[in-house]
Amino acid sequence: MDYKSNRLEDYNAPTLQQAMVDKRYDLQAVLYVLALHRLLRARLPGYDYSRHMGGAAYWFVRGARAPGEGLITLRPPQSLLVTLDDSLGAPAQAHSGAQP
Repeated sequence: MDYKSNRLEDYNAPTLQQAMVDKRYDLQAVLYVLALHRLLRARLPGYDYSRHMGGAAYWFVRGARAPGEGLITLRPPQSLLVTLDDSLGAPAQAHSGAQP
């Protein structure tokens, strides 16, 4: 969960999605989820991405009274995390568990 205080014209889903891309919060979210994925894989016995990972949530606090309350979520595909993990030097055997 991360919160943002961006002042936007509107806080509906399309505007929030565009803000995520414009500010590259989408990339930030992937990095957050990758870090959590690596932590859970190392510390949670039987960790399974599809069962244990909810993803990242961003709350645009100025939109708290808007429909959807300024909340947007992102759950990157497991295949993306595996590719990034491998690029960062993760051992191949670390990717056990169900596929997406």
